[in-house]
Formats: sequence, structure tokens, C-alpha cells
Amino acid sequence: MTPGKLADERAEIAAQLRAAIGGDDWNEKQFNSLALALFAHQYEHMAAYGRLCDSRGISPATLRQWRQIPAVPTTLFKQTSLACGPPEQIAAVFSTSGTSEGPAKGKSHFSLDGLALMRKSILVNARKMLFPDIDKMHILVLAPSPELAPQMIMAWGMARLLEQWGTDESRFLVNKDGLDVPTLMSLLRRFSKASEPVTLIGASFGFVNLLEALKAKELSFSLPAGSRIMDAGGYKGRSRELTRAELEQLFLDGFGVPSHQAVNLLGMTELASQFYDNSLVRSAGEGVGLQNPEWTRTRVVDPMTGEEMPAGEEGVLCHMDLANLDTPMHVLTDDLGVAGNDRFKVQGRLNADDSRGCSLTVDELTRSRP
Repeated sequence: MTPGKLADERAEIAAQLRAAIGGDDWNEKQFNSLALALFAHQYEHMAAYGRLCDSRGISPATLRQWRQIPAVPTTLFKQTSLACGPPEQIAAVFSTSGTSEGPAKGKSHFSLDGLALMRKSILVNARKMLFPDIDKMHILVLAPSPELAPQMIMAWGMARLLEQWGTDESRFLVNKDGLDVPTLMSLLRRFSKASEPVTLIGASFGFVNLLEALKAKELSFSLPAGSRIMDAGGYKGRSRELTRAELEQLFLDGFGVPSHQAVNLLGMTELASQFYDNSLVRSAGEGVGLQNPEWTRTRVVDPMTGEEMPAGEEGVLCHMDLANLDTPMHVLTDDLGVAGNDRFKVQGRLNADDSRGCSLTVDELTRSRP
């Protein structure tokens, strides 16, 4: 296929997915149909992924159900190129954390169509889970901007939130020297005296460090009613370990934001979509968990066999994301968790012994790779 025909095919699939994301008529038949169409595109134009599928005897001609689509472990994003299409059609590359001396970085590639599809998924999901009740508010992001950290997918996503919902006062507050503490303190003092709500966004471990520093200096703020906090990821291994309840207590003590206004987000460089917990939107008596957007699915699989586990049993989390236009749509993580009722919880990480079954996929690809 010529580059021009590939671009046309990708644009057509992207248009179908953009039209579907945010719609109210999602059902299993529609999800399956879109997943199979996207799989056929990725099988044909992602060489490494095609080899992986061939090693298992799987192709678009043999596939009937989205659960049969081979999942790609996050490890492979560090070991080989998983871009769908030639390099000249890639508009952005995001990478996981890592250093030249440490582990290799995993990379995700996006075409212009892929970026547009990711933007749609971000805005639809944030409207539902983070901003269901407001059109504009002050947003302070305790992270670097995309200009400062072009490889950080979280920065790109947070910029879309500022564009859509942020006031003129909204901004990123990490510069080349680190967190701009004087500006942050000045804004928090001013906003605490006003009536407009504020959203604070940052990494979970960053909030822990900031809030414990404020507590040590006996500083606290009382943000206006309707204010909320969105913390991304977790914090184990980056600062002292806290329970979710302890972190939410720090949010209340430091910023005056109650637990039902504190939303946790799970994002991955390998995924175009994010998973918000349902703290802000859950019904009375409903449990808290990370919510699957309608265009995603999360399965729990046995790390040794790859077989799907019954609902409620712990295993390895495996995410299907139809917003992954240019990178593998089915991603096997190294997170342990449970899932059910379109929600899931992360409960830990795989250790070396647990991951032996997952590493078989790595072996399959490396053996078939030139």
C-alpha cells in the first residue's frame, strides 16, 4: 500500500472512531466491530505486531471477537518500534520515564489523526468524570508544559484540559527549575479568598511531597466550594507509602478539598485514553473504582497462562483502547488488580516470578524478529 492510501485508510478509521467516541449508543456489537476493523489496520501496517500475530496463527481472517486480539506487553514498547505506518507520517512520539543509564524507554507514536482521536477521548472522558458540572474554572497543573516536556503524554493531555475548561488564570506551574512555589502560593492565597472553584492537577507523589511540606510549615488553604483535585497515578516507591484515605486527608487538611472531590487518574504512555475513578460522579452506596470509558475494556488475566480470570479475582490488568489508532490497541500491563462492572482497581505490581507467562509474548516476538 502506498503512503497516500495508508493515510486515507487511517483517516477513514479515525473518523469512524471519533464519531463513535462520546456517543450514547455503545454496545458490545459496535465495540467488537470497531475493534476488529482497527485490528485489521494495525495487523497490516504495524510490522512487529503483524509478526507477533502470525506467530500465534492469528489474522483478521481468523478473528471474530475482540478478546482474541493479541495483547502487547508494555515491555515490547521498550524493545521494538510499534508505530503504525512510516516515520514520515508520525506527528508525535511520547516516551515513558527512563534514563540513558537505566531501563530503556517505552515509546508510543501518534499520527495527526491519532492525536485528534486522543484529544476527543480526553475531552469526552474529562467532561463526564472531572468536569460534569462546570464549563470554565481555574486549573493549576503541578507538572511541566508540553513545550517543556514534549515527550510526556500527561503534559499533552493536561494541555487539552486547560484549552477546553481553563480560565485565563490557568497554567502549568513546573518550569525548568522545578515547581514554581512562589507563584503557586500566591495563586492559592488569592483563589482561597474568591468564590470561583479551582482544579489542582498533578502526580500523586508530587502532591504528597507538597502537602507534607505545607504541613511542616503549618500552612493550609481553603479553596472555594466546588474545587477539586485530580492526582495522576500512584506514589509507591516515589515517597513514603500512604493509603488513599491518608492522601485524601492531606487534600482536606491542606486545600480544604473533601474526598468526594478528589479524583484519581490512571494514565499510561501506551494508551491514548485515561481512566478516572468515579469519586466525583458515583451514586450513593456505589463503590469507588477506576472507570472504563465506553470505548475501552479492561480484562484481568492469569500471569502464567494468559487466560481471563473470573470477575473479582486478582490477576494482571489488560486494557483494550479503541483510541489507540497508531499503537497496539490491546496492552498487557504489569499491574495486578481486579475488575468488574466496567470498573477496575490496581492492587500492586508483578514481580519477576509472576511475570514468566507474560514474558512468553516477548520471546515470541524476538524469535520472529529479524
